Amino acid sequence: MNHYTIEYIQPLIADIQETGRSVQVVFQCPVSGTQVSSRATATRTSSAGNQFKRSTERSLMYAVQRMVGQVVRDVFGHGTLGRVASDITRQTVSSASSKVMNGLSKQEKEDAILEAFKRVERQFSWNEEKGLWISSSAVAEIFSEFEQQKQHHPIVHPYDVQILSRMMVEISMADGHLIQSEREWLMLLLNPEYGTLEQIAQFPPLTTPELSSCSTGGVRVTMIMIAAAVSMCDEHLADQELQLLQTMANGLGLSTTERQNAKKWAQSYILEQAIEYINLSAHGNLATARSQILALASKIGLSEHDALTIEAKVKRRQSNF
Repeated sequence: MNHYTIEYIQPLIADIQETGRSVQVVFQCPVSGTQVSSRATATRTSSAGNQFKRSTERSLMYAVQRMVGQVVRDVFGHGTLGRVASDITRQTVSSASSKVMNGLSKQEKEDAILEAFKRVERQFSWNEEKGLWISSSAVAEIFSEFEQQKQHHPIVHPYDVQILSRMMVEISMADGHLIQSEREWLMLLLNPEYGTLEQIAQFPPLTTPELSSCSTGGVRVTMIMIAAAVSMCDEHLADQELQLLQTMANGLGLSTTERQNAKKWAQSYILEQAIEYINLSAHGNLATARSQILALASKIGLSEHDALTIEAKVKRRQSNF
């Protein structure tokens, strides 16, 4: 899908000033409020729009995330991440959009707007999950380290997905048994194209050669991070699971820092996803909510200080919406 169209750029428009055939556009990030000004001159033909389209066609970096993105959405529900762009767009300054029909023809002005955006494009990033352009500086503000890691280092190769499936099953069975609720959850989670639960459960434990054959780079951190998150979905992190995660991380060739970051990002993400539900179910009883947040944090290995820090980050992130 081409996201370099007026449909996707228009929510960024905070102001338009037209002087002759020149258009001065102020683009505003709908999340952070950061404003960027740019200017372009409208042509009298439609060639500018076509030229812009040709020059900006490229492979979307997030298109390859669909497999692992669906896995994570199935696991965590994505109550917070599922917000559609329209929720944010409604908060965007819209007065400027009414001016598009004045002066220059509609097509000429749209072409000029696209050209103006092209000139400052590097200051914005397209986010597939939110479905909108946001300023590069806002990425760290609204997305957790878990989300950023998953987005920047997606799991694409079928072999990696297959190995991740085996990792998740082995983690779930680390304590020697799989209760019915865990079995049903895994059956919904796994993609049968890479093996059903019954098939994967028959495999012998993953070996170092199998793990070391995965794609190199940050994708390996993503794999162990998701495996760690799966291990915490029962609100508990057993010693057997920790040992198995370390063995897998070693097999993937991860450094101590990479392994620790993956675990920390998974812990934070699990708690972040729980905080919104906890706050809603507490019905305004902040003391009860805080108690539940700290209890869950303790179960998944987070300190009270870490839990309170994560809670504060969630509140700040939610204030952007």
